[in-house]
Amino acid sequence: MSRSSVSRAISRELIWVAISLGIFLFFAWLTGFWVLTLFAYIFFYLIRQIWSFYQFEACLREVPNVDSPQTGIWEELYSLVSHKQRALKKRADLQNNKSEQFHAASMALPIAIVSLTKNHKIEWFNNAAQTLLSIKPSDTGRKLETLVRQPEFIQYLKQKELEKPLFLEAFMGQTRTYRCEIFDYYHGHRLLMLEDVHELYNLAKIRKDFVANASHELRTPLTVVNGYLEMMIDVPDQIPIFWKKPLGQMHHQSLRMQAIIEDLLTLSKIESDTLVNAITVVKVDEVLKNIEVDIRYLYSEDYDIHFLIEEGLTLKGVEEPLKSVFTNLISNAFRYTPKGGKVSVRWYSDASGLHFEVEDTGIGISKEHLSRLTERFYRVDTARSRESGGTGLGLAIVKHVLEKHDSELKIQSQIGKGSIFSCDFL
Repeated sequence: MSRSSVSRAISRELIWVAISLGIFLFFAWLTGFWVLTLFAYIFFYLIRQIWSFYQFEACLREVPNVDSPQTGIWEELYSLVSHKQRALKKRADLQNNKSEQFHAASMALPIAIVSLTKNHKIEWFNNAAQTLLSIKPSDTGRKLETLVRQPEFIQYLKQKELEKPLFLEAFMGQTRTYRCEIFDYYHGHRLLMLEDVHELYNLAKIRKDFVANASHELRTPLTVVNGYLEMMIDVPDQIPIFWKKPLGQMHHQSLRMQAIIEDLLTLSKIESDTLVNAITVVKVDEVLKNIEVDIRYLYSEDYDIHFLIEEGLTLKGVEEPLKSVFTNLISNAFRYTPKGGKVSVRWYSDASGLHFEVEDTGIGISKEHLSRLTERFYRVDTARSRESGGTGLGLAIVKHVLEKHDSELKIQSQIGKGSIFSCDFL
């Protein structure tokens, strides 16, 4: 109720009290029954307020054939409450409509969705979940693991921290691939999502197999071609002078193609998990010191090089892939930093874990390219990358190796100021 409305209501009420009291006092003066008249007035006033309250309450309950109160404060109060009531009803109708739309959309989704309590009891599920999991409305309140008896699924369900999805190549008697993911939401509740990714999974598998097989098959003939090219280059006196430059270019390109094939095979091995079957304790400080020796031999005359390596820090993983990560990131820093620039390599620990960083004062990378740098064959500057000998697969290898070691590549860069490539390990 606004201040002006209150003022008007009080004014009307006071005017009514003054007029009615004046009438009763005039009647008492005529009759001389002052006390009786006063009690009569009080009784009349109370009856009036009780009737107004009844009208107010009855109108709120929408009782038929009852008018709204027409007296001072009660009239204004009813006007305010009825206005708020209409606004709340309108808002409730809108929320109810949105809720119905959300429920209908959830039911129509082809992805199976199940809402679970923290104890994995079923709260709600959509039509796709009803079909895929063979659950019925009567199963609400039952534990999901009593309905889905698949060991790897139950083990995944019981995990407290679910950062990665689970891929099931057979589920509920169906030989199809499903992607399973669980999210925590709303005070400990969990949301289970099951999606049929059989076609996409098969396509990805076919692509990986094709890349691996094609790369493997290309390795032998390319080695033969490269061998003959080297043999001809090694006897320059027996080669016509006009063939020397073409032979040199062919040799350079064959070496580049050989490097691409080796990187493709490495990437294929990483994706197929064949490189992470021998996890050991890797002495990263020793690995980096060996890399430092090679780097200083190649670049110390042209660059300001700093290696800050904290000794004694070890990491559980596979040494060769990790060495590939460190070598790729360090080599890239020199590849894209002009001569005279500075490259710093750091390996250290703090309260949050172990960290590897490579910082350079190179040409930098625009923001629009940062999110795509780890894609296969993606290059910011194609001509420069080819000229420097890059295969376009280095950062893709780095990304996949780090994923296998529960880490990720972070990139900070500014054009003309340089870049920082970092990896955090737990």
